[in-house]
Amino acid sequence: MNIKTNNQNLPIGLTMGDPAGISPDITILSWALRDQLKLPNFIYFGSDDLLQRRAEILKIKIKTKKVNDLNNYNVSKNSDALMVYDIPIFEEKIGQYDKKNNQFIIDSIVCARQKISENKISAIVTNPVNKKSLSYLGCQYHGQTELFSFLDNNKTPVMLLASDKLKVVPLTRHLPLAKVSNTITKELIITTSKILGNSLKNYFQISNPKIFLTGLNPHAGDGGLCGMEEIKIIEPAILELQKTGMNISGPFSADSLFNENNLSTYDAVICMYHDQALIPIKTISPFSAVNITLGLTTLRTSPDHGPAYLLAGTGKAHPESLIRAINMANSMVRNHSKGNFKDFRI
Repeated sequence: MNIKTNNQNLPIGLTMGDPAGISPDITILSWALRDQLKLPNFIYFGSDDLLQRRAEILKIKIKTKKVNDLNNYNVSKNSDALMVYDIPIFEEKIGQYDKKNNQFIIDSIVCARQKISENKISAIVTNPVNKKSLSYLGCQYHGQTELFSFLDNNKTPVMLLASDKLKVVPLTRHLPLAKVSNTITKELIITTSKILGNSLKNYFQISNPKIFLTGLNPHAGDGGLCGMEEIKIIEPAILELQKTGMNISGPFSADSLFNENNLSTYDAVICMYHDQALIPIKTISPFSAVNITLGLTTLRTSPDHGPAYLLAGTGKAHPESLIRAINMANSMVRNHSKGNFKDFRI
């Protein structure tokens, strides 16, 4: 699919997320702060009634405008109304996952994906969902990254978690720990590293990105005493990438790689499994990290947290990660438009 990317003035598409969680809360709060923070324009793919119900609970006034025909709409930077591509839902039970709305949650994602292919929006920012919603159709969508990969017919998406202080990639993502070792291959490391390297250059304007890889085992295998994956798989992949000119090093022991003194020694770290990547970034940047899916024909970002049911409707949810995801998508679209790329796979 050839996705047009030359119009950086198109609005960003924001998906509905789980209506029972904090997705409507942080959407409303982000819109309320749009002028103060100079946020780019965005369209909400979700239930207008949901936003109005949650805004009333939060005691925040929000003006919306339904725009289900995106062929005849005009989003003004000075508009006081949030544009809503209305997707009706069953009334939510705040703070409680409800499978009745699974189909509408998926519809929101698929609809936004379709509109970006029609060149109606420039990028997609996904609100948080419960992973149960994504397995609704019986498919193994362990996260939104995997769902977008399926929609894009791409077998090797790359999940990048980025903040001002740290960028990390989990080589394997939503996978039981017992299956990680057999999933790690030389080919997966090489493909992931190349996608990450190109993305750091073109999206983040890092001319010669320095990438580190962690080991899988304690002490990065300790010369084979704690496992052989480093010697048999990770090191050969690194050597092959170095021969192509990539500035890539490792494997390093993950237990000391993320201390404050080491953060400035690399531009990004590829970790071997989910928690090895997410624990450090959620510790170092607990509210400000952004989830970015690389390697697709489209650009997708997301806040780095879940639906947080306990905070839904309480007024205690913080929109910072969503705001950063919106700004990150806008920045990446603009940086991408400086290059001559057919789509976002670069």
